[in-house]
Amino acid sequence: MNQKSHFLSPIALVVSALCLSSTLAAETEPAKYPGLKNLQFVTEADTVVPGETFTAGLWFEHEKGYHTYWKSPGIVGVAAVVKWEDLPDGVEIGEIQGPAPQKTLMATLTAWGYETDTCLLMPITLPKELGDRDSITLKGRIGWMCCATSCHPGWHDFSLTLPVGKSVERDAKWTKRFEESRARFPRPAPEGWEFAAREIDARTIQLEISGPEPIDWTQVYFFCHDNQVDSDEPQLLAVREGGKGAVLTFTRPEFAPENPAELSGVLHYPEGWPGLDGLPWMIASAPWAGYEEDAKNGQDSDTEEKKGKSGGES
Repeated sequence: MNQKSHFLSPIALVVSALCLSSTLAAETEPAKYPGLKNLQFVTEADTVVPGETFTAGLWFEHEKGYHTYWKSPGIVGVAAVVKWEDLPDGVEIGEIQGPAPQKTLMATLTAWGYETDTCLLMPITLPKELGDRDSITLKGRIGWMCCATSCHPGWHDFSLTLPVGKSVERDAKWTKRFEESRARFPRPAPEGWEFAAREIDARTIQLEISGPEPIDWTQVYFFCHDNQVDSDEPQLLAVREGGKGAVLTFTRPEFAPENPAELSGVLHYPEGWPGLDGLPWMIASAPWAGYEEDAKNGQDSDTEEKKGKSGGES
């Protein structure tokens, strides 16, 4: 009997260690789908605390030549989503946040997405009171579309249990990857930049940009936040005298949103924007003049009075 007990002790220790490892896991098991080498739901926290916020992520590793999509994919594609199931009462999930997009091709069409491995982030806030819970389980379905010359939509069910503690314990691997993702987030325009939106006709709009110093505007590209700009049409450029500003002219797609409050998005300048420590992604936002009055009067986006000739602030 003693020999049997001694024989089982190492096994019991291994099982105990495996259970502990599973309990503290900050990631789901890797999953493989067409165009994706790896898909996981992950968190930066191994242990979470009542009343505090931590970050979760969707980790996409792409097969060569494939891409997934930014929150505004352009004229083709579908952004990643999460449909949550059976969340504990009081848990609040923030919007999915992604790094700056890239231009990519779905067959022959230009779209906006991610060809490089990407981690999309979302804040999760726990209620101050969790009763006698010693863990929380995050459960849901991830939806996405992965494309190259053809597209592969998919859904993946996930479930991840995290222990509740008195202090947040962070997972080193995922904290590093989250920071790498955040380093690619666009930042608001610094002081000295001004933007204005202008409608030329029903299918043509412009973004006017004024800056504190001249740059090479031929390298600048605009990713629109909400499909007001056709991703597959050229962006026409007119540089102001002295190079301290420019006007970008876009084609508006047929499915553009009606009566949007503003024209906003990400301006990419590979050499790095002045005032942003070399970061190449800057947020540009220009309110459409007359939006509040039009919304109040129930007018749609195609009325002649919808938008003024200019207006806006960074």
